[in-house]
Amino acid sequence: MELPEVRSVRLRQTHKRQWLWRSISGVVIGLVLVFVLLLGWFSPVYIADASMEPTLRKGETVLYDRLFKHFYELRRGDMVAFKDPQSGSLLIKRITGLAGETVSAEDGLLLIDGQFALSESDYLTAAVFHLDPVTVPEGCLFVLSDNRNFGEDSRNPIIGCIAASDVLGVVRVRLDRFTFFQNGGR
Repeated sequence: MELPEVRSVRLRQTHKRQWLWRSISGVVIGLVLVFVLLLGWFSPVYIADASMEPTLRKGETVLYDRLFKHFYELRRGDMVAFKDPQSGSLLIKRITGLAGETVSAEDGLLLIDGQFALSESDYLTAAVFHLDPVTVPEGCLFVLSDNRNFGEDSRNPIIGCIAASDVLGVVRVRLDRFTFFQNGGR
C-alpha cells in the first residue's frame, strides 16, 4: 500500500509533466500557425528604391496580403504588389485609376474623369507633374508611385495600366516602422 505523501508527490509530478507538455505543444502549435500565416497568407517584400517615399522608405520591409482576392475588392488608394513586366521584379505602387475611368493630372492634382478624385496629402509630398488623359481599360488598374518624380509606374508605356489579375497582393504591414495598413495603404 502506498503512503499518502508518496502518492501526493507522484500526482504533483504527473501534473507538472502534463502542464509542461501542454505548454510546449501550445507554443509549437502557435509557432506553426504563425509560420503558415506568414508564408501562406502574407509575403515579405524588401523596398529596393525610393519610389513609394515617404510612405515606404528604401530599405524597409512590408508584408502583402496574398489572399486579398477572397476577402477584399481593390480600391483607389490601395498599395498593391505586382511584377514588373520588363524585369520580373516585384513592384509596389498605389492604385489611382480603376477600369473605365479616365486618369489625368494638372499641376500635380490627380483627376478622375476630369474631377478632383481624392486627397493624397496623407502620403504624397509636393510633386508637380502633368499627365495627359489615359482611359483605363476594363479589367485593368492605373498605378502611380507616391514619389511621383521617381519610380516607374503606369505613366511608363512599358508598365502601362496593369491587369487587376496581375496584382499579387495588397500591402498590409510595414515592419520597420511598424504600421498596419487597414485599407491597403490608405
